[in-house]
Amino acid sequence: MRIRSIAGVVEVLAPAKLNLFLEVLGRRPDGYHDIETVMVAISLCDTLTFRDDPTGAIRLRCSDPTLPDGADNLVIKAADRLREATGCRRGAEIDLTKVIPAQAGLAGGSSDAAATLAALDRLWDLRLAPERLDALAAEVGSDVPFFNYTPAAVCRGRGELVEPVSLRETYHMVLVRPNVGVSTSDAYRRVVPPDRPRDAGPVLDALERGGSEELGRGLFNRLQPVAEALRPELVRVRDGLADLGPLLDGSAMSGSGSAYFGLCRSPAAARHAAEILETLGLGWVRVVTCGP
Repeated sequence: MRIRSIAGVVEVLAPAKLNLFLEVLGRRPDGYHDIETVMVAISLCDTLTFRDDPTGAIRLRCSDPTLPDGADNLVIKAADRLREATGCRRGAEIDLTKVIPAQAGLAGGSSDAAATLAALDRLWDLRLAPERLDALAAEVGSDVPFFNYTPAAVCRGRGELVEPVSLRETYHMVLVRPNVGVSTSDAYRRVVPPDRPRDAGPVLDALERGGSEELGRGLFNRLQPVAEALRPELVRVRDGLADLGPLLDGSAMSGSGSAYFGLCRSPAAARHAAEILETLGLGWVRVVTCGP
């Protein structure tokens, strides 16, 4: 997350995330699932701008007319929760330029919510301690706290327990978002936690040592086969990435889908992979990076 203030306006670049590893450990009494996941922020970003509203109202304008602009939007939810927690009565005019696609497993809404908490803390001069912002982020959504610890972290619990991870180098990826979405609640409702869960250790070790080959071998997502059963169209995306062969060191679905990513061996390989995938008509394709 990148944040800057200019002449009373706070602007934030809110990045998407990818899950390099995601294991589902079991269902919790509160209805959520305990997970272990390794997430990285990528160069695909929404842009949010915040201006003080002297009337005390919270107003959101979004470039995507299909998204809600009221209480159902995580931006509004985050702003309202921040005011409730602090007693602040100031308002804000918020403009959200969407680039991160919805229902793709990229956590665009969660990233926008984290950006909102950070930006309004600055705009309203609240100066909350980082741990308090983390607690508020966890109340807004499971993925929201991660964006306070980019570029990489291992997340546990329902996703709110975040441990930062260092990245030694920049990784180049090709990202594909098919023309279908996957409901996160449907995916988690159907997943069967394994008796012997996989461990994130190999992925964390690969990130520590650097290099994409070892990391590519460790990519894993427990929700991927569930999403592919819910949306059989996704299998074509998975196979399209697999057919790229030597251009990639590995590929996986992010989150509960529907976006997939390929870990490319070089910037040139990422560009070439994107060109091939575009010709297949699999959906929206972008070259992205993640790094220190």
